[in-house]
Amino acid sequence: MPQRAVEDGGAVDVTALARAKMPDAALRARVALRLGGEADIASAVTTINEAYLREAWLLPPPRITDEALRAELRAPGAALLIAEVDGTLAGCVRLRTGERDTYFGLLAVAKAQQGRGLASLLIAQVEEMARAAGSAAVRLDCAKENKLPPYYESLGYVVEREEPNSYYGTKGPITVTYMKKDLR
Repeated sequence: MPQRAVEDGGAVDVTALARAKMPDAALRARVALRLGGEADIASAVTTINEAYLREAWLLPPPRITDEALRAELRAPGAALLIAEVDGTLAGCVRLRTGERDTYFGLLAVAKAQQGRGLASLLIAQVEEMARAAGSAAVRLDCAKENKLPPYYESLGYVVEREEPNSYYGTKGPITVTYMKKDLR
């Protein structure tokens, strides 16, 4: 029996939401993946902020600014992966490759492209980039309250640990879930 939750006054099948969708061949044919640069910052920030509106209860908008993303991308091993559909930015993810592992965050898909498997495609590309860089694992963290851990588990990530009673800025308490996928 699917697990159910009440959202906005109606029942929602949480199990269906938790499974990652894989892009179909038609979408794959229209997607171009590339590393982003300075010219992509403004569009990426817009996409991230729109996608993260669902987390406004945790972190009041904006999720990130142009300056903050620019600063994050100056960190050693940092990159911005862009997904374009028909030449338009449709999603992005920030990653950092370290000595052993690659970490990703700020995964965002434009509203018009959500639910089509683009996030799964971006994550798969992060994993390929991590393998190419010699990373042993890919890591991420997320707020458990956003019900994202089951989504990542469907892609092979496992919960390493959870930190209840955490705060994000002044918002909380939340449970931060740290997840990992071994690449070897």
